[in-house]
Amino acid sequence: MKQIISWNEKTLGVLAGFLILVVFLLGLGDSFVQIQSGYVGILSDFGSVQDSGLPPGLHLIVPFYQSVAQVSVQPQTVTSNETASTHDLQIVNTAIAVTFTIPPGDAPTFYKNFRDINTLSDRIITPDVSNDVKAVTADYDAEELVTKRDVVDEQIKKLITDSLAPYDIAVAAVNIANFAFSDAYTQAIEAKQVAQQQALQAQYTLQQTEISSQQQVVQAKAAADAAVETAKGQATALLINATAQAKSNALIANSLTPVLLQQKALDRWSGVLPQYLSAGAPLPFIGAVPTGAPSK
Repeated sequence: MKQIISWNEKTLGVLAGFLILVVFLLGLGDSFVQIQSGYVGILSDFGSVQDSGLPPGLHLIVPFYQSVAQVSVQPQTVTSNETASTHDLQIVNTAIAVTFTIPPGDAPTFYKNFRDINTLSDRIITPDVSNDVKAVTADYDAEELVTKRDVVDEQIKKLITDSLAPYDIAVAAVNIANFAFSDAYTQAIEAKQVAQQQALQAQYTLQQTEISSQQQVVQAKAAADAAVETAKGQATALLINATAQAKSNALIANSLTPVLLQQKALDRWSGVLPQYLSAGAPLPFIGAVPTGAPSK
């Protein structure tokens, strides 16, 4: 009987030792934590977050006393759909995508305040983005959101970046989708653009007509001036010809003496006298014979 009791005590001792070993090994396994690349380990002592984060790698902690959570420090994006009103009371819709990172040194503070990205998005990013978009678009008419798109984008990006600066995140980019208006306003804009194009076309046609008319006037004036100059030239030519002819006639008249005329007549006379003469008619070419002319 004593042997049986002794053996049972030994068995219980072995089992107890085995259990202690198992518990030790399990505790030893919980004593090591691996932090993945792109993350920071947040160490808590009985739930109290420590100020220093754990870098990527293997770390030893005290089981049951310490715990570790991992916070991503990689770029992350939160997108929100926003509806706002313009200065001329038009409804505009757009999507804002905010890309940011959590600086490794600020990861413990971020974890204390928000625990995860969804909480940060719901409590901070989405409300701030909505307020900033409304604040900027209210300063512009709907048409200006299109014509001054670059200016509006820069104002929204700066306002969002400044608004999120106090919350332990570093904003890397703010992407703004195209502004979308109501169907009625879009149709009105299209109709206005069509009307403007038609007006520009009409103005262009009028300008072309005016240019064509001016060209015709210039051409007509040029033709008239040419005709006047031609007439002047012709009149001048006639005057010159008449003057020359008059001078020529005067010279000829002055040179036609009676003797010269009689000589020219004799040069043209065939030498035959007319057979019949009327009563009292003078004989042809009978007069004084030129000096030196032979007598017949």
